[in-house]
Amino acid sequence: MLHRKLGVKLLLVPMAILLLLAAGACGSPAEESAPAAAEQPTAAPAATAVPAAPAQPTEAPAAAMTEETGGKVTLMNAVWATELFTPRDGVGETATYGRQMHAFWINGNENLEMVPGVLTDWSVSDDGLSWDLTLRDGITFHNGDALTIDDAMFTMEFTFGPEAVTESISPSVQAEAAETASIEATGPNTLRVTHTSPKAFFPFFISDLSFGIAGVLLPKTYFESLGQTGYNEAPIGAGPFRLDKHVISEQILLERYEDYFDPERGPSFQTLDMRLVPEVATRVAALRAGDADVIEANLAVKDQVEDGGGRMIWSQESSYIWILLPGCWEEQFPCHKKGVRQALDYAIDKDLIINSLYGPEAAVAKGWNWATPNALGYSEDLDPVPLDVEKAQQLLADAGYPDGEGFGTLEIHTWKAGDVPFLPEQAQLIADMWEKNLGIDVEVIVGEAATVRERWFDRQLDGKVIVRANETRWDGGSITNAIYGNPEGGAHLGGRRDDLIAIAKDALTVVDPALRQEAFNQAYKLLREERYEFGTGYVNLPWGVGPRIAEWEPWPVVAYQTAIWTMKLN
Repeated sequence: MLHRKLGVKLLLVPMAILLLLAAGACGSPAEESAPAAAEQPTAAPAATAVPAAPAQPTEAPAAAMTEETGGKVTLMNAVWATELFTPRDGVGETATYGRQMHAFWINGNENLEMVPGVLTDWSVSDDGLSWDLTLRDGITFHNGDALTIDDAMFTMEFTFGPEAVTESISPSVQAEAAETASIEATGPNTLRVTHTSPKAFFPFFISDLSFGIAGVLLPKTYFESLGQTGYNEAPIGAGPFRLDKHVISEQILLERYEDYFDPERGPSFQTLDMRLVPEVATRVAALRAGDADVIEANLAVKDQVEDGGGRMIWSQESSYIWILLPGCWEEQFPCHKKGVRQALDYAIDKDLIINSLYGPEAAVAKGWNWATPNALGYSEDLDPVPLDVEKAQQLLADAGYPDGEGFGTLEIHTWKAGDVPFLPEQAQLIADMWEKNLGIDVEVIVGEAATVRERWFDRQLDGKVIVRANETRWDGGSITNAIYGNPEGGAHLGGRRDDLIAIAKDALTVVDPALRQEAFNQAYKLLREERYEFGTGYVNLPWGVGPRIAEWEPWPVVAYQTAIWTMKLN
């Protein structure tokens, strides 16, 4: 059952936006704002294991600030997505709770390095096709059952076996499953996953540094006794917290799992009370009243948080703003022409959008979608192109639509997101810029995240535009494969063109860590030039924390709450 996201009560966009947009851009009410930009961390160099500890990040929920809640953290999120707990049912937002309850094959750290988790070792064959994985001893699920090779095989087959090609709701999982040739046990605690082409990103994809929950472990016997639906209603994992209570669209109550296999990454408090509260004003009020300890916040409410005795903690470079042009390989759409797609990009003033809606502390007009400044493959020449109205108009005219004549109405579909605020406002500013600079009629349609995604994957939004948020990641291999390398996938954007498929596949076949930066950089430059997708920049996610939180050090370049074990209470 898909979670239905509630509407968000919007704050008024500052009048400065209207003054800045002398062109008549509409400033519809603002939903949420973004985090402050600080220095960015250095990206990890390779997709290979670095010996270290395991563990999962978790988040803190809330309760009133009383003596009885000393071991409890209340954390409020804006979005939880599907509220399902199985790896192939996960989208990005499921990481909010999935990281807390589940154990991952591979863990990460604050330096964006992959370190041992459920796996103590992983290595790739000389041809780059096969990954040999070694399980850790002594891991138990929340019901006390010991993790075995049977659980590992069951999980890998459930996540990346043939059924996942059609059953998964994640395009990245679908693409990975479509190119998984075999999964086999090679010993009592070892298994091998073989792909049809090299997948150097595979360890990152099944780590907790990645988006969603594609890397979580399932208990075979327990799962099969309940079935998939029953498991999602009463899930267990092997992570630092076990599920105590789940009220759809309201509460996920988690209790510390005392037998978690990595004490160094175990939480310092007993209870994590996660609450789904879409309205930022309600979250701020709860924080000020002491009914929440940690909330997804935004820059617009910084003063309210601080005046109430709280402070802001930032997750740097956590999400990016993604503008998609799906289905543009079809000749009947104006966007079939490359010049049209490029004109749409050049007609947007990214700096104006970033500065008027977010401010330089909260968002930065840099990077090409998931290739943000600390991601594998980034270089400055991937940054968003500056506004160039004359060039945009000439490109559109050369494509056969002078001053927008004959173009028709262009729809922009978007939603209200927790990790990137002001998406509807940003979509409206983009629409106003296209109308003014290109003469195109544009309609903005604000929907619900899951519905817009489903319509995109079902090709109901071909020839239209999607303005959405997406999670950053150090290794963009899986999304590059889904968007450009898997032409049969619902999320494919690359025009079903053999040349673009080859560009993506060639980059993905590079396994040598020393060569992957250059390989991805060159591929990204070629793919970016086609403009099937572009963006306005990346966003830092601000968390409002109350006085009970003494410390917390969330990771950079990883979306949603991370490194919960670093959270200490006063």
